[in-house]
Amino acid sequence: MPFKIKIRNSSEIEVDEGNTILEAALDQGIDFPHGCRTGNCGACKSRKITGDIEMSPFSEFALDEDEESQGLILACRAVPWSDCEIEILSEEYNNQSVSNDIEIKSLEYKVENILKKTKDIYVLNLKIENEKSIEFKAGQYAELYIGNCKEKHFSMANSPKSSNLEFHIKTLSGGEVSNYVKNNLKIGENVKVKGPYGNAYLRDQHKGPIIAIAGGTGLAPILSIIKNSQEIEMKQPINIYYGAQSEKDLYCIEQFEEFSKNNKNLKFFPVVLDEPKNKIIRQGFVTDAIIQDINDFDGYKAYLAGPPKMVEVAEEILITKGIRKVDIHSDAFYTPYDEIKE
Repeated sequence: MPFKIKIRNSSEIEVDEGNTILEAALDQGIDFPHGCRTGNCGACKSRKITGDIEMSPFSEFALDEDEESQGLILACRAVPWSDCEIEILSEEYNNQSVSNDIEIKSLEYKVENILKKTKDIYVLNLKIENEKSIEFKAGQYAELYIGNCKEKHFSMANSPKSSNLEFHIKTLSGGEVSNYVKNNLKIGENVKVKGPYGNAYLRDQHKGPIIAIAGGTGLAPILSIIKNSQEIEMKQPINIYYGAQSEKDLYCIEQFEEFSKNNKNLKFFPVVLDEPKNKIIRQGFVTDAIIQDINDFDGYKAYLAGPPKMVEVAEEILITKGIRKVDIHSDAFYTPYDEIKE
């Protein structure tokens, strides 16, 4: 028997026994804030008002003990066992928007180009014909339906002002979508794109300094954010830190170097773990470079995207050094290996 879940200030949904609130909400067309869907990122954090809800395993990084004791839940791990009422948290409380003010659309695009950038990263360019492209905010992501593969989330790397879409895809062992892109996807093939989603987007009204931290293909949403910030002529200091394993794993750095060349307030710092040949590139963890460079983050906005551990450590450092949690906008890129198993 399905349970009725009232979402305060939104609508009512039905959740079949054993299913999660987020799963049911998305199936029923509700624009519910979410990210990883596996209890790791905290993007779907909500407040339980009434009812009996059981939580499947989740990361303490996404929901800590204090928050859980206050009645907060993760909708992606919340399995109801009675009729319930919940409330989606406001941005002021938890860095999440109650609703997306851009309409979610599903449109067909064609593959315009597939570029191999490193040994395992491909840039996928899509174009649309005879329709207006999906609207989005810099830093958001979309669901891609490629071939017969299950849908997968990828962040837009292009500016919101561009009608063509750009996605950065890293090939993974056993990754259905990434290996299809590598081995089978053809120029001219149709790709369905549904979006936008995500709350780690550029806050263009912010006048204070900005720090952007990227790891791996987390560079994609950061690239979109920086492109947009330059188009709208944001004047504040912007520091960009990009971490990778080795110099060969860095890509698109020419674009960031061009940004910094044209804007004296923008600085770009590539950091790798292996010793680089180029002395301009720093060696070590990207988070260590940040600690060395900036002592006080009071008044900053931070945009983080990349591997979960990097995002988690960076958030802890930023908070320790004075940034407010509400001013951190993060998007952790979870692979199947990062997901919590039930």
